[in-house]
Amino acid sequence: MTEPPFAVLLAAACVAAAAVGFLKTSIGGGIGLVLAPTLTLVLPAPVVLALLAPLMNLADPVSLRYYWGRWDGRQLRVLIPATVAGIVVGAWLLALLSETGIKRAIGGVALAFALVQLAASGRDRPLLGASPHWSIGAVTGLVAGASSSVAHLGGSVLWLYLLATGATPAVMVGTSVALIAVSNLVKLLAYWRIGFLTWDILLVSLLASPLLVAGGWLGYRVNRRLPRRAFELVVVAIAIAGSLRLLLGS
Repeated sequence: MTEPPFAVLLAAACVAAAAVGFLKTSIGGGIGLVLAPTLTLVLPAPVVLALLAPLMNLADPVSLRYYWGRWDGRQLRVLIPATVAGIVVGAWLLALLSETGIKRAIGGVALAFALVQLAASGRDRPLLGASPHWSIGAVTGLVAGASSSVAHLGGSVLWLYLLATGATPAVMVGTSVALIAVSNLVKLLAYWRIGFLTWDILLVSLLASPLLVAGGWLGYRVNRRLPRRAFELVVVAIAIAGSLRLLLGS
């Protein structure tokens, strides 16, 4: 893997850090959808994946600070082990199948979830209700973990599931940041294991880390002022865009 000049890498890390902090505390994700394709315009794809990994891990304490204790513990007890298993399965599938085929399969599932949620939006009652069967959460975690492993898009599936339970924006983001904090650590170890991470990438991530705090502060205030209906539409729109990216991307 050929890295760009250090100055280019640092500039990209600064932009990415501010965006990661904002996205994690405003809508709870969208990093893979928004940042990955943008950064690949100036950086090689392996460098982008490696750069986002430590930034997401460094941003986790910021987002957890704002949403500490505001997650749904019952959901996390099902989602965390299922998501970790999904990350492992996703990595295993990548070793056996084509990346394009896996992305399209995940994109199809995510698009189906998004369209169902869109059709059900505006209902007086949430699609799944506050206490869906644990098996639904387990399947969601597996798909989210595999999506995260393949394309950093696990949040798209997770958001749709939490929306369907009727969770408030704060609980939804709190649950997602807690789950993503665990999955990010697993992915960081995986990227280090396969040699994507380098000392230069870790160094620019640390240098750019103050911008994670600034972005997180701004994102938290946006989340507090965003009406429930607008929040739901933003999440569904991002999920549909992410699934289409997986289905139609090369």
